[in-house]
Amino acid sequence: MNNTSILDDIASSNVIMMETLIYAMASIVILLLLDAYAARAIGDRRRPAYKALRIHKQVSFFIVAVVTAVIAILCLFVGLEVTRGTLTYFGLPYFITVIYFMVKVFRRARSETRRRRL
Repeated sequence: MNNTSILDDIASSNVIMMETLIYAMASIVILLLLDAYAARAIGDRRRPAYKALRIHKQVSFFIVAVVTAVIAILCLFVGLEVTRGTLTYFGLPYFITVIYFMVKVFRRARSETRRRRL
């Protein structure tokens, strides 16, 4: 019986790219859903409170795009191979980006709700 763990298996560049694209698509969908929530919670996309979120949304999309492009370049030209245990850490920048935008949206929506009550 082979005692190697599935986490010790090597992930080829094709597997890395597929997982990275799944992370990127999921992050983009979540960011768009958060943006729609912000528009609904604030009330209108033309309000200054919503427009203040624009730079944060652009930064979030930029981070997702850059991380995906860097991993794609490494996979295509260098032939990147990592263990499956290491591959799980490739999703960390996407997770951090979604959390960053989520915090910004919920803070802005909460402050706008409090401002309306006063």
